[in-house]
Amino acid sequence: MADGDPAWTLLESRGRRELQQGLDRAGLDADAVWVDYLTLGGALSADELVAAVAGRRTLARRDHDLLAHAVNERLPADGSRVPYSDQLG
Repeated sequence: MADGDPAWTLLESRGRRELQQGLDRAGLDADAVWVDYLTLGGALSADELVAAVAGRRTLARRDHDLLAHAVNERLPADGSRVPYSDQLG
């Protein structure tokens, strides 16, 4: 679901790369953090989330932030973090 935010449209691909890099650092894939994402209030199915991270569908700003939070919780506290949408620009 696109969120209609033109600024986010320009940042979405960078956000996707940051998410993928964070997942790689954590040794996970999007499917592995799906339950965490749901617990935080996400609404995408596991397949939709995997497709969004892979670039096969859009990822709304809110979903990026929820997934970034889920990934950051799995990364070491003293390491590099996945930026939230307002930190990408």
